[in-house]
Amino acid sequence: MSESGSFKDVRREVAYAYEKVKFFKTHMEMSGLRPDDIKTLADFKRIPVTRKLHYRRNYPSGVLAAGFTLTGPHVMRFQSSGTSGERLNSAILSYDLAQRQATSMGVNANFNALWRPGARPRICRYAPPNCSDVECGIGLTTMEERTLADGTLVLPVAHDLLATPARMIKQALDEIAAYDPEILVVDPTHLAFLTREAAKLGRTIVTTNKLHIVCGYTHLTQVARRQIRHFFGDGTPIGNMLGMSELGYLGFECHHGCLHINNQDFFLEFLSGELESALDEVGELVISTIDDSLLPRIRYATGDLYRLSSEPCTCGATLPVVNIEGRATHNVIGKNGAIVTPAEVDLAVTDCPRIDLYKLEQDELGNLRFRYILNQASSSELFALQQRISALCQTRDIIFEAVDYIACERSGKFQSCISRYNGASHP
Repeated sequence: MSESGSFKDVRREVAYAYEKVKFFKTHMEMSGLRPDDIKTLADFKRIPVTRKLHYRRNYPSGVLAAGFTLTGPHVMRFQSSGTSGERLNSAILSYDLAQRQATSMGVNANFNALWRPGARPRICRYAPPNCSDVECGIGLTTMEERTLADGTLVLPVAHDLLATPARMIKQALDEIAAYDPEILVVDPTHLAFLTREAAKLGRTIVTTNKLHIVCGYTHLTQVARRQIRHFFGDGTPIGNMLGMSELGYLGFECHHGCLHINNQDFFLEFLSGELESALDEVGELVISTIDDSLLPRIRYATGDLYRLSSEPCTCGATLPVVNIEGRATHNVIGKNGAIVTPAEVDLAVTDCPRIDLYKLEQDELGNLRFRYILNQASSSELFALQQRISALCQTRDIIFEAVDYIACERSGKFQSCISRYNGASHP
């Protein structure tokens, strides 16, 4: 467990959720628990974890705290992209979302200039259409129709990224130029695609004020980071954001390049099964909110795998350092039964200048296929890459295939590593 929001804080959240949230009261009572029983951390761990399915089944009346409605003041509604199955509806109070963002992004000094007193930085979003509550997947809506209540302009992009037509690519570039943002909030695979297409058109992205890039939605691979950095240059700050649609910002990349997780606005656990994961070992992130009066979550199992680092960061931030391994459902199972995470695949691929995009897939029978899109002729570098992937998965029985097109998932996200193996181990 990380040193996080105090146990006193989370006990208060448990008592509040029990009193105000219909689902959670039933959830505790089914285990024979009441708030007065939660006196120690061991007692707290007796509360069974909650998962998306609980909130999907009971939303909204069963999970909103008594006295709140979805149309109340400061209530922001969200819908997840459906990465792990059905889309999840949720809601956050605007000031809780802002607090979590400020705590998380505060670790990166390169983003400090955005938070000038009274300033409202202009934001453009370039991400899978399912990640937005406006129609941006056909390119026939106006900028005004795609501008959210907070002023964010959602840029047009096709649901299947690589099938985005030329007119929508030009439209996105034109709208960035017209809106003149200070922040691009992006899916990194999507932005890497846009930079490749912009380069083919001889286009650049230049803004009046310094541009800042926040990457989220999917894993920021080294291949995508290399392309984004090459296009925008070293002077443009790039930050990797940890987040979930239903919780907002969970963490951020500091100016030294380490990921820090927000343990001030959340109480954090990292679990392997029901036990705490050791430092530097893989564990599922389990989150309890603190002072969330709208939709408190207690022991919410995220399905995302992390390693809580034993190494401190020299950036000066007090938030703990983590490495994100990816979603548990995306783990590949090696021939010897060992789990290979998306982050381990990314480390094996490296920034690989010869390729623009890759995807490691495991089918229902456990067969592995690694597809990639080349930007240069094949070389010995690719042979070395194949050897690294084979060694990681501990098998040479992998199909390696250079292709011109790789489809996105049903959610519209492009996952660089995914498994549909029936024997896959999921929490």
